[in-house]
Amino acid sequence: MSPTLFHVQFQLCSLSSGSSGNCYFVGSSSEGILVDAGISARRIRKILEEIGLGLSQIRGILITHSHIDHINALTTLTKKYKIPVYCTAGTWKGIIRNRKTFDLDKAMHVEITNGQAFQLAGLNIEAFPVSHDAFDAVGYHIANTSKSITLATDLGFISEEAASYLKKADVLVIESNYDEEMLMNGHYPELLKQRVHSSMGHMCNTHTANFLSDHYHSGISHILLCHLSAENNTPDIALTTLKKSFEIKGKQIHPSTIVKALPRGARSELYIIE
Repeated sequence: MSPTLFHVQFQLCSLSSGSSGNCYFVGSSSEGILVDAGISARRIRKILEEIGLGLSQIRGILITHSHIDHINALTTLTKKYKIPVYCTAGTWKGIIRNRKTFDLDKAMHVEITNGQAFQLAGLNIEAFPVSHDAFDAVGYHIANTSKSITLATDLGFISEEAASYLKKADVLVIESNYDEEMLMNGHYPELLKQRVHSSMGHMCNTHTANFLSDHYHSGISHILLCHLSAENNTPDIALTTLKKSFEIKGKQIHPSTIVKALPRGARSELYIIE
């Protein structure tokens, strides 16, 4: 893909989405942030170059939680590239206890607090708590002067607080991790099935679809399903479940709303938020 040659107010690209690694770019054509860094720094650099950006234009990395598929590249990104890491105190404790990231540049940490907005790369950012089996896990609401994105990944259910951030966004990046029948009939050990299925695990297609069909309005420009399981889901199943939920409730998605399942292990297209 050729580099962006003009200034864009707001753009979004998923560099990778799934248990093998999660990383998202949010910003403009001149600067921005990463949400999570769960793939290698080399791969992050390569994908950013494909969309016309460099690591020197990344002003910070927002971390949702301390599982390795969200923090894998932090040692290189903090030591070699000196990129600040924004996360809650609890998430930071998890990062520095992890064998892959314990020796990152600790001076690069910027502590954030749920519900307290801060500014970075021309964006207004607010973290909010989500239910997941990592201490102090969060989602993010990211806004410029006219549009906003809410990213809610790795959560067992959508709390009222998380719902409030999702309902006020123009762009929803929301987990649709597993198909319940595939999970329960699959090869996972019983304890792992229960972990994924629990309120501290992941969102199933049906729960995500029902939330979206209940709260959808035509002002939502993008619905991007993220963190799909390789073993217990497919993009077609996730999107079909979403479509059926809307049909059951007699609702329609406006033709201008982009609805996609973000790819695993590969980057998405570059979404321009206007």
